[in-house]
Amino acid sequence: MKQIAISLYLSSKQVEEYYRGKARHVVVEAVDGRIVQLPINVLHSFILEDGINGDFVVTTDDDHKFVSINRLNPGSESGNVLDQIG
Repeated sequence: MKQIAISLYLSSKQVEEYYRGKARHVVVEAVDGRIVQLPINVLHSFILEDGINGDFVVTTDDDHKFVSINRLNPGSESGNVLDQIG
């Protein structure tokens, strides 16, 4: 398994466009510079009234296929968690 740290911000308008079918994937640059493409449906549980905003860890299998995505705890005592994952 591999983990990729990302920061993601999608406005509510952008999320609405995904629901309308204008795009099926979200493309984001990972903290380490890699480009990550995620299907919008994996982000549904993170959608709030103002869109999606936060730091996440994407887990993939060894063939780079999506396994899971989890929001990082913004109040981590160990500083910026994104700097430690990559």
